[in-house]
Amino acid sequence: MLTTLILVPTQMELDCLSDRFRKGIERQNGRIELCGFGVVVSGIRATQWIAELAPKRVLLIGIAGALSPELQVGDAVEFGEAVCYGIGAGSGDAFISANEMGWKQWPGATEIADSIQLSDGGQTNGNCLLTCCSASSTKRDVQLRYEKYPKAVAEDMEGFSVAVACRFAGTPLRIIRGISNLAGDRNKSNWRLRDAMLAVERTISHEAGI
Repeated sequence: MLTTLILVPTQMELDCLSDRFRKGIERQNGRIELCGFGVVVSGIRATQWIAELAPKRVLLIGIAGALSPELQVGDAVEFGEAVCYGIGAGSGDAFISANEMGWKQWPGATEIADSIQLSDGGQTNGNCLLTCCSASSTKRDVQLRYEKYPKAVAEDMEGFSVAVACRFAGTPLRIIRGISNLAGDRNKSNWRLRDAMLAVERTISHEAGI
């Protein structure tokens, strides 16, 4: 059985990982694969990979935008909770989440609401990741999201979706993201994508002894 399946959303993020890291993961019976970009494809592809490879655990890595001023661009952050933003009714100031509407995204024993607590350990410090259909493009976007979910410290576009796939499969999940930019800043000359991914690589390498 595969020990750890590491999922990365895009080829751009994957290309930032060193050959040393990739070989170290392989030696420890791990595997690195793409899950795709955004809330739809990432959840579907994660489901397929889990069904095909039956890993003991899943680790989602990649970049994220900082919603909280306490996060430093270029650092790696682990999250203990993934929250969905954008599924419900309305938009902007008028957005109402599915929970607020009285709906669950999935009923029954494997209930899926707007928030999923991650089931694997790690140093999360209660960090909350907000998964959005589209990233913030203005300071107003950031303000609205932070007001709605004040516990959220960063935003991404895959975390909640992969968490749903893992919840249905009964597979433990960790999410570690590198903070590449401040949420709402679409000027990529300000981004530190490679530094963010290297911070993630260092975090995992230290834990795994790679």
